[in-house]
Amino acid sequence: MVANKLITREKADALLASAKAKAGEPVTAPVPSTRSTPGQLAAQSGTPPPPARNNTASEAKVAAVEAGNAQVQDGAGGVNIPADLNVDWSRGAPVFSSKDGNFTFKPRGRILADISSTSGSDYDRRNITVSTLRQFRFGGVGTVGDHLFYQFEADFRRNSVEVVNTFLGYKTKFGKVNADIRAGNLITDRGIDIGTAATANPFITTNINTIALATQGGRAYLMGIAARAGQKNWHWSVAVHGDALDSDFTRNDHRMFLSRAHWNPVLTDKAIVHVGGWAYSEHIPAATASVSVNQFISGALNNSVQVNVATLNGATGSKAFGVEFGGVYGPVYAFSEYGERHVKGGPAAAFDTAKFKTLSVNGGFWLTGEKPTYTSVSGTYVAPKVLNPITEGGSGGIELVARYEHQDSSGAPLGGTGWAATAGVNWYLTNYFRLMLDGIHWETNNLTGSYLGKDSGNTIAARAEVAF
Repeated sequence: MVANKLITREKADALLASAKAKAGEPVTAPVPSTRSTPGQLAAQSGTPPPPARNNTASEAKVAAVEAGNAQVQDGAGGVNIPADLNVDWSRGAPVFSSKDGNFTFKPRGRILADISSTSGSDYDRRNITVSTLRQFRFGGVGTVGDHLFYQFEADFRRNSVEVVNTFLGYKTKFGKVNADIRAGNLITDRGIDIGTAATANPFITTNINTIALATQGGRAYLMGIAARAGQKNWHWSVAVHGDALDSDFTRNDHRMFLSRAHWNPVLTDKAIVHVGGWAYSEHIPAATASVSVNQFISGALNNSVQVNVATLNGATGSKAFGVEFGGVYGPVYAFSEYGERHVKGGPAAAFDTAKFKTLSVNGGFWLTGEKPTYTSVSGTYVAPKVLNPITEGGSGGIELVARYEHQDSSGAPLGGTGWAATAGVNWYLTNYFRLMLDGIHWETNNLTGSYLGKDSGNTIAARAEVAF
């Protein structure tokens, strides 16, 4: 049977040993099989062997690994890789796929290590230096057949675990229009920055619009169902969201209807124009005790530098909208986002409507000639394509960035105001490794909280990250 290739030598030895044991005969250890060379494998499969190459170093590494592999030592023949498995490493992590294309899987992960130092504030407690492993994320994304896809990810940060983008989806086409529907814990499609992965954003933190205009205290991921349609120069999404992922099943969820669209009236290799907007309507259940809208203004690590607002008790819902405009020309890009959120007070509330306004304008320039990372498919940023990565003997890619942000919460009870100006530089060693440095000058004017009145200062933030 072994000669006819109906059974492997290892399997035959195992069956023979088992039969001898039952018959009470002494069992001798099988002789470990040697690893087939590429030429031997080719001869067995009937295909010509690959051309000979000088792989002495690579073979030495493989031999070192196999020397410590118990399976090889025990004569089990090592790990058998299925014959129909393809592995592609061109995207920074292995993409596994069946040869017929019906199944694909790619592990996803990121590590973000941050440090932040603030000085110049009139309040000494604001002048601090802090660091953290901002994010350690691991998950995967895959497809089944031509239509089904899925994604799951969890964040390990600040000594806690949070499930983030995790969903099931179905995709199809209507003529030339791509469409999909997905259900699970979803990112809310509410602007350019919030739809951009942290590892693709040109700045260490997302812009002020992302959190200040969010529902439920700044939650970016909410349970729900979302549908999307689009082509290469536009997209439109509609979604219904509930609460963030939790275990509180004693009250009604929040409910939010959300929609966003973008269009590129100009889309060429050299120039792009972006126009977009979004809106949502939120219902807040009566059991929700309060709504808090305090916003960081000097990055995400110094919790004391915020634009503060009195806690909103008795809110029944909110409505919000945002508009987007910007574009790309060669290696230069600039985008702006303006938004408002109006929180409605109920019969027991001490306010009728609390209003919040935000503005963010940012831009950048690639010194090393890379194209801006804006994608016209979703109207967000994506990972860059570095022209000369250090893994190929190059110097990597260098990007200069700047941003201005402003928050006006004076339309809310004891609402403050604040602004920040950021200048930064990003060095991409490869498409997946990046070092970042942001300098932020900020100012706050608070009417409530621990730091009243006008105050200003400077924050230096840095990050080292890897993502795949």
